[in-house]
Amino acid sequence: MSESSQQPGASAEDARRILPGELTAVVFAFLWLLCILLGYFILRPVRETMGTLVGTSELQQLFLASFLVMIVAVPLYAALVARLPRRWLVRSVFHFFAASLLVFWYAMRFEDESMQVWTARVLFVWISVFGVFSTSVFWSVLADLFSSAQGRRLFGIIAAGGTTGAILGSLLTSQLATELSTRTLVLLPALMIEIGLGFAWRLEKQANAIRQPSGEVDQVRSQDATAIARGGLLAGIVHVVKSPYLASICVFLFCVQGFATLLYFEQAEIVDAAIVDKESRTGLFAYLDLGTQLLTLFIQLALSGIILRRLGVSFALTLLPLIYLVGFAALAFHPTLWTLVVTMIFSRGVGYGITVPSREVLFTVVSREDKYKSKNFIDTVVLRGGDTAAGQIVGSLRGLGVPLFQLNVWALPLVALWAALSWSLGRMQRRLAVRILPVPVHGQSERHHEDASQGNR
Repeated sequence: MSESSQQPGASAEDARRILPGELTAVVFAFLWLLCILLGYFILRPVRETMGTLVGTSELQQLFLASFLVMIVAVPLYAALVARLPRRWLVRSVFHFFAASLLVFWYAMRFEDESMQVWTARVLFVWISVFGVFSTSVFWSVLADLFSSAQGRRLFGIIAAGGTTGAILGSLLTSQLATELSTRTLVLLPALMIEIGLGFAWRLEKQANAIRQPSGEVDQVRSQDATAIARGGLLAGIVHVVKSPYLASICVFLFCVQGFATLLYFEQAEIVDAAIVDKESRTGLFAYLDLGTQLLTLFIQLALSGIILRRLGVSFALTLLPLIYLVGFAALAFHPTLWTLVVTMIFSRGVGYGITVPSREVLFTVVSREDKYKSKNFIDTVVLRGGDTAAGQIVGSLRGLGVPLFQLNVWALPLVALWAALSWSLGRMQRRLAVRILPVPVHGQSERHHEDASQGNR
């Protein structure tokens, strides 16, 4: 029996892609994520180019700096979570990001070389933090608004909004990189952040329509719908330590970031050896992002929903480790620019297209407090911790003269263990989802609920 046959809520109605009461909310969520990722991918090629220029030792320091900034930022965010309603929490976070870009725009007007270098370093760290933090807040809101069954149907479609934004951002940057200064480019993401907040506000107004499109109430959401418990960052960390499920998510995401960082270091070295001028490198990274996002969009619209509904979360989570197994094996014996490009496109395409919506489905079965506090700790500190740890390890090993071939070979058994963990994590999610099957609301027959439960056994 396939895993999908036992997925909670796998009724005929659940098999439909979008129910009437969900359509408006899906559109606003799609557009909000589009704005976030469009802004991020305007800046991303600039960060990637800097990564090729600063060298391995500098990359280690920048990854470490990103992690340390997360350590400071997460408690501040947790304090906001405990004090602000969801709609004002979102506004506070994204207004801050937009204002920060205006500060960078002002700082870039100075021609002093030392000032430019430090601005570039801080911008590298800021982009790393923004990319993780902004999407973490977005998916926290989505996990709060949608149930597990809705997430399996809808998160792939919504994630396609981010991919569309990434494609537009990559196209804009590839065309404007030689026409506009970096100082001018940073204003565009600030504008997109503010436009995205308008869609976020409209999404918030759809909360009631989202909760009962099929006449059911999710137990977790109905129990936690009033407020997020106070307690700050420590409460989220304690929950992670006490929960095998949350701890497994931490290990999974640590692996995602760790192996992506190894590939990132290989990218920096291979591109540095193959392409001389930095303008050509920026163009390559922009087109690499474009190819990645086109593949991602196809996966999100044509495959992710089918995989999550029919093959299950376990299968979806395991796909990325399998891609890395093939990629690292290929790079071990054929470390060329084209091997790197193919590996980067497929690993990122599967990561964005399938792994991201799958990992967000993982959080639909936890409490509302964990969706904001524990999830944010995981999405920021754990993710940046994976970057930092991998960056320190890879940088140190390269400094000792360990060749890329050896690093790729050593990575293979670790990736195999990651694949096993991914499969197990998906099965844990399924068991938790069964325990919180939607219960009938007033006017809905008990027979409907019993039929749905029996169909999942």
